[in-house]
Amino acid sequence: MSPASPGTDQIDTLLWIGFVATTILIVAVNGALIYALRRYRGTRGAEVREGDTGRGTQLRVGALLTVFAAAIFVVSLVYTGKARETPATVATGLASARSEPLSILVTGQQWLWRYDYPNSAFSYYRLVVPVDTTVELDLVSTDVIHTWDVPQLAGKRDAVPGKTNHVVFRADETGVYEGRSATFSGQAYAAMRTEVEVVSPEEYEDFLKSQRSDIQAAQDRVVGLIESGETP
Repeated sequence: MSPASPGTDQIDTLLWIGFVATTILIVAVNGALIYALRRYRGTRGAEVREGDTGRGTQLRVGALLTVFAAAIFVVSLVYTGKARETPATVATGLASARSEPLSILVTGQQWLWRYDYPNSAFSYYRLVVPVDTTVELDLVSTDVIHTWDVPQLAGKRDAVPGKTNHVVFRADETGVYEGRSATFSGQAYAAMRTEVEVVSPEEYEDFLKSQRSDIQAAQDRVVGLIESGETP
């Protein structure tokens, strides 16, 4: 069985409205048709004046309206049933939308933001996320309260020491979105800015790999200097 498509409840409501309206129309037309038949039978045998074909026309029109109303109802049933099915191309998108969001740890500290990605890569100041993807930020702080605020993507949310708060957003367009400090956290809080760069899924994967590779190379360099006794 195909999964129900979005708006199924609305479709069901429209179907019932159409059913009731069509039923009323059929009852009304048939009522008028029965009334016309009775009048026609009541005058049966009476002399019909030349050109007096009104009753016959009424009967024919009534019958056509009844058939037309029934046809509309049958067609609406067929197309509504099709609308309730999810096209194959949409099913994948729906499954993706219901999947787990991309979770990123965000740490506020005087006076910058650090972003830790799922592959152990991290970045400062700039957060990179894929477009058309639900992103959940886990906000923490190492010192005082900081407020993560990127107005074009989500509302304000505090990073509080000893507590984890969450921000969930989904960007439907690529681009760079600017954020600013929204809570006084010390003398340099005004410089505590951030930006969110929304890129394609392929660019996001490339960023993670490159970032992770650069971090590993820097760590290996520091370890090598320490082991050799040189000053980093």
